[in-house]
Amino acid sequence: MFLSPLFTQLLADLTGASVLLYNTDGSVGAARGAGIGAGVYADDNDAFTGVEVIAEVEPCRNTSVVYSQLYAGWKQDLLEDME
Repeated sequence: MFLSPLFTQLLADLTGASVLLYNTDGSVGAARGAGIGAGVYADDNDAFTGVEVIAEVEPCRNTSVVYSQLYAGWKQDLLEDME
């Protein structure tokens, strides 16, 4: 999914966090992420030492604000429907 620039930008905008794309595949990334969670690595930097960053996608503040507003509206509608 991260090969799609649209998906990557959307994730960055929704989370408000930068997305780093590494020169590796999903299985290696998942294994390293699991290693972080299991305490095999001290932190993210330790887990990805030696893996080249090929791109960094920054969140777009304007889009992030719009998504936050849309999400708040959707959540409010959902809560009203549950009453």
